[in-house]
Amino acid sequence: MKRMIALMVIGMFVIVGCGTVAMGEQDDDVPVMPNQAPNAPIIIRDKSSMEKQEYRCFFYAIDPDGDEVYYYLTWKKVDNNGIKACRPDDDNPVVPWLGPFNSGEELNKFFDCWESGDYELTIRVKDEFDNEGPSTTVTVSYTKAKVMQHPMLARILTKYPGFAYILTKIFKI
Repeated sequence: MKRMIALMVIGMFVIVGCGTVAMGEQDDDVPVMPNQAPNAPIIIRDKSSMEKQEYRCFFYAIDPDGDEVYYYLTWKKVDNNGIKACRPDDDNPVVPWLGPFNSGEELNKFFDCWESGDYELTIRVKDEFDNEGPSTTVTVSYTKAKVMQHPMLARILTKYPGFAYILTKIFKI
């Protein structure tokens, strides 16, 4: 009987002791690391999309803590008077933060280039704890392709469609 009580006491001691260790009591000597803000977003430009009156870019941000991240994107036209919204109805856009996304996850977005000129893309980033990191801004120049209107050339290209193929190869259009 004494053995059984002794085993029960030892068993309780082991269970309580392991339970305390498993719960992970905080050691006062170990400093708690504060949440770090995400790094500035990296923007990768896609110049091939500029031919279609749109700009496509790839972007991502890395959070040092591995937290999920949110993005806030603004796309503005730059003119002689400074920066303005791309369309008149975009003067006060209500754009929510996009996300959450995994830290380092690459995303892509298309933007309209509705007229020739310079555009400014700014991407802000914050983590899931609303800790905002630095933003990244790039300027993109867009020039609309000018269509040549020549009636004689139009008639030749209509009558000889193979000639258009030859011209595109010669001038790499």
